[in-house]
Amino acid sequence: MLWVCLHFPALALNLVEQGLPCERPLVIEVTRRQRRLVYLCNASAHHAGVVPGMTIPTAQGLVDGLTCVPRNEDAEHAALQQLGHWAYQFTPHIQCHPASLVLEVSRSLNLFGGRQPLAQRMIAQLPAGYRPFTLAFCDTAQAAVLAAQAHPPCDQPYFFSVSELQDLSVEWLAIDTPLAAQLRGMGITTLAQLLALPRDALGKRFGTPLVTYLKQLTGETPDLLTHWQLPEQFSARLDFLQDVESTDPLLFPLRNLVSRLADFLCARHCATTQLDFRWQLRTGQAMPWSVALSSPVYRSSDILPLLQLRLAQTRLPAPVVGVQLQVTDLVPLPQGQGDLLTPWRSDQLSRYQLIDKLKARLGNDNVQGLAAVADHRPEYAWTGVVPGTGKAAQHPAQRRPVWLLRSPQRLTQKKDMPMLEGHLQLLTGPERIHSGWWDGQAVNRDYYVARQPSGRQLWIYRDRGDGSWYLHGVFGV
Repeated sequence: MLWVCLHFPALALNLVEQGLPCERPLVIEVTRRQRRLVYLCNASAHHAGVVPGMTIPTAQGLVDGLTCVPRNEDAEHAALQQLGHWAYQFTPHIQCHPASLVLEVSRSLNLFGGRQPLAQRMIAQLPAGYRPFTLAFCDTAQAAVLAAQAHPPCDQPYFFSVSELQDLSVEWLAIDTPLAAQLRGMGITTLAQLLALPRDALGKRFGTPLVTYLKQLTGETPDLLTHWQLPEQFSARLDFLQDVESTDPLLFPLRNLVSRLADFLCARHCATTQLDFRWQLRTGQAMPWSVALSSPVYRSSDILPLLQLRLAQTRLPAPVVGVQLQVTDLVPLPQGQGDLLTPWRSDQLSRYQLIDKLKARLGNDNVQGLAAVADHRPEYAWTGVVPGTGKAAQHPAQRRPVWLLRSPQRLTQKKDMPMLEGHLQLLTGPERIHSGWWDGQAVNRDYYVARQPSGRQLWIYRDRGDGSWYLHGVFGV
């Protein structure tokens, strides 16, 4: 087996910064023995002299206006779960460890061309907002975690075998801090020294969990290949450190949520037609904000332009303190997928993108399609519908224009023949329509296709009641 570990040493900090449109001095704090301590700090705070382990009052004395956020381990676990959806494209065998994601990739090497190409592809496609990171390959899952956590973050992968980790300090092992201190007190400071001791003696002195961990580390106990479970629905949330009073800054956190959604949809091999956002307002209320799509999409590049247009049309009733995205409407990717590695793109995608952009700019109620209605009267033979859901009108025997006047225009006539910028030449007709007596809107007309001297073709009719001529439609300019 071959395992790769992606370790995110600043994961708690990454999650908070993803909700910030710009950098500001920031620390993640934890409480130890009733003391508030700096757990992580960003570059701005570090440049001012803040370091992990420092008390919060001391850090606040160094940085005026320092933002302190308590560590949220539940949010870290949720972020690793969503990173697992992204990693599903490389392998289905994924495990979560503290601030780390571990993948078994031996069966994926042929597909991606070996360890180095696979590593470079993972680094290139890693979602934004999760820097710094360490990527380490090793023979076992525990050894990969150990290698990744013990080596500094780097944009290049590390490749190790278990034997090359022997000189690492016992402080990097996944064991309790008191146990590590006890080992150091006995003069055992490296992994090599620990592995040289009899396992039976270690078990009696320090307990079975330590021996089990060492066997997993060295490969004496085989690693379990757990299959990653993809949820049936997508849900993600971002909380803001400060109130957002205008819509422009909201695009930054939306970009992050949509990126997570795209990874999830890719893993599920699905698309969606409905995005349900909820803006958490400072008043404590939640403001629903849904985006309906005309065709299934799964790429963030297709979604973000629509959100930007919708944001420009949105008015916030109060400042926003957080946002949640939930997607429950999942559909299989439409037919047209070329192969597993080639992104699907429908031949009609451009048309549906245009519809979505028009809806985002003008509003859903102001963009409609047309559908045929079973009525012979032209005024009542169509209706407005949701774009893409109407059926084409079928008139195989007669030509009818798409462009109808709002109300028929009466024409002048000479010697009982219609006139419009000159004499009209009747090309085809008549098509008699006698209908509507049941609803009080009766018509009794003979329709003709006529041509003006300029060559433009018109749709005209003669009212069989009073003999008058009317213009009702135009075939084109």
